[in-house]
Amino acid sequence: MAGHPARLTPPGWRRAGRVALLVTLALHALVGQQVGELIAPIDPAAPPLQRIQAAYTRSVAQAEPPAPAAAARPVVTAPTRPRPGAAQARALTAEQIAAEQAALRERALAAVQAASAGPRPAEVVAPAPPASGVAVAAPASAPVSAAVSAAVSAAVSAAAAPATSAAAASGPASSASAVATAASVSVSASASGVAALAAGTPMISEGRPWPVSTRLSYALHGWYNGDVYGQAQVEWLREGWRYQVYLDVAVGPRLAPLMTRRMTSEGRITERGLVPQRYLQVTQQIIGRTRTARIGFEDSEILLDKGNRVPQQADVQDTASQFIQMIYLFTAQPALQEVGRSIEFPLAMPHRVDRWTYDVGRREPITTPVGVLEAFHVKPRRAASKGDLSVEVWYAPRLQLLPVRILIRQDENTWVDLQLEKAPEQ
Repeated sequence: MAGHPARLTPPGWRRAGRVALLVTLALHALVGQQVGELIAPIDPAAPPLQRIQAAYTRSVAQAEPPAPAAAARPVVTAPTRPRPGAAQARALTAEQIAAEQAALRERALAAVQAASAGPRPAEVVAPAPPASGVAVAAPASAPVSAAVSAAVSAAVSAAAAPATSAAAASGPASSASAVATAASVSVSASASGVAALAAGTPMISEGRPWPVSTRLSYALHGWYNGDVYGQAQVEWLREGWRYQVYLDVAVGPRLAPLMTRRMTSEGRITERGLVPQRYLQVTQQIIGRTRTARIGFEDSEILLDKGNRVPQQADVQDTASQFIQMIYLFTAQPALQEVGRSIEFPLAMPHRVDRWTYDVGRREPITTPVGVLEAFHVKPRRAASKGDLSVEVWYAPRLQLLPVRILIRQDENTWVDLQLEKAPEQ
């Protein structure tokens, strides 16, 4: 033993093991940082978002997409404004919405009471059942009389159906009460315009409301000088006309990821889809600092991460909201799902705003936890270049047009592929 002075003693082995562990963690952190660049740095002083709360109670199953809406009936949408920018998105604060909603309820109740004996039972129409494949109950009108309809056209969800039907059976007084209750839930456009619609359920098109809060979970496989694995989640949260989109990506073990990135979009729903108000992006690594970035969408300008300002643009989206905006466009205009069609909108990233065009490709079978689904491939026209991320998406019409696969490329040798790992939750 004396002839081998270089041999490590047990304490020496422990020191060598610690050094090797630190080197390994440093290498993993470097890989995590590079892969993190695949997904968009936000002011650390930015206030936290007030997260919309949601309880997921059911899984989404395959269903036939709803038939195209009849053109004869008007579509209830948000009022038209000259430019669907930040001014429109911020037109109503929570306090204003609550105050105007209360005023609408009072006016609706007054109109009902003024309609003499109220509506005849035969005039009360029970809400129609939801269209196949629609995540939430489609609102139904409850006409009561010509006088009342001129003041308010109530749109109630399926949960309100028992009360309305019971009112129809018990006479005018109960009917008037039911209509007043329905008006407190949702009212359509009236002379008050935005105020009336603020109280209602936003509609993509006739009979197709914006989906309720939805969560999608993905398994992540990528490549950066070797295979990388992880998990991802997309969460759509809606509260009236307010929305949030969370895109979470984690590289490494589920319980101790090497890198995580959260991208959050918050804003309002309008007649042209989503209007972001702000975008937040936070990247954390097991070794290294936390990096943040933000985008602010103001009335006439977009405030980028480092303080640069660019002119506001109509229909602009951010990295997280673009996925949901595409669902809106494909739902409102089903013809856009055809091969060869394209959609285009400005895309705001932390350091610049560019106009992006996405082309619709052929439908491909995608194996998912809810079965094999046909999904059409949406691909950006521009190729990935330095500083850009190329995002391809596969949308499944039989799964509420939800994205069942998302492929994010930095270049041919650096990418992450997200594939649905369980049924979506709503």
